Amino acid sequence: MPNVPESLNFTRPGLWIEVSPPRGVNPEPLLKRLSPLAGHVDAINLTDNALGRVKMSGLVFGSIVKARLGLAIVLNVSCRDRNRFALKSDLLGAAAMKIDAVIALTGDRIPPGADGSVVVSHDLDAFSLLAMIGDLNRGDTGEGKPALKMLPNLYPGAVANPNRKNLEREFELLARKAQAGARFVITQPVFERETAIRFIGRANALGLETVLGILPIKREAMAAYMKDNVKDLSDAAGHLDRYAGKSEAEVRAESLAANLALMQSLAGEVAAFNIMSGGGPSLAIELALSFSAWRKENLR
Repeated sequence: MPNVPESLNFTRPGLWIEVSPPRGVNPEPLLKRLSPLAGHVDAINLTDNALGRVKMSGLVFGSIVKARLGLAIVLNVSCRDRNRFALKSDLLGAAAMKIDAVIALTGDRIPPGADGSVVVSHDLDAFSLLAMIGDLNRGDTGEGKPALKMLPNLYPGAVANPNRKNLEREFELLARKAQAGARFVITQPVFERETAIRFIGRANALGLETVLGILPIKREAMAAYMKDNVKDLSDAAGHLDRYAGKSEAEVRAESLAANLALMQSLAGEVAAFNIMSGGGPSLAIELALSFSAWRKENLR
């Protein structure tokens, strides 16, 4: 079983920022936006066509980021519309490119096409993908051939939602993911210390490191949309209501201050923070740089 990569910096705690790869073939604009993070964040967490929106291959873009910016890469790997052969190829490619960690996902639903058709294929799910990663780390490709001479060293993770109303069901699923081989769990965004502490304790009992999701809010409309449309965040409605009637500048400032305070209060409890860029990369980058400055001053 692979050890925690030093690059992920789980003891400090680690600081990650989650971004989507570029929409087209030119990586330069996003690389330019991410370049100030070198020396401040420990890893870039790359989504995998989140919400069914096509982006550049995370494996390709992650390799470019690693080479150009020297940052560790956490790669989301979705089972959606990849069969087991394609998944194995991507995982072996990730190991060859020394991707630092992989997160096993079943995958989001794909929205209907122009003709109303929906085609979604899942040859594997998150549980069987985690098992596959474990097999590959032992050199077993599942083809009945001799073991790989050079073993991959893929550090596997899973996802969970601390805001789910039926939290016991969430931990049943998380226990299955841990049993299948997950070593860490990355969460949906949390906005309250109590929610985070409750989740961390249960995850630790399963032998999992917790990477806590942090989501800065950009404007009132974003908070309202999340409250009304993202059911998994229904328990966070009280936090999202605080931005009603405020200007974008006020929302940004208040959200950055609230998230920074939350991260500071939990710095001794978590393995890492994962700052999501749902409000745009600029807001996530600003929060990451603020926490990095505080971390350097207070957690030497």
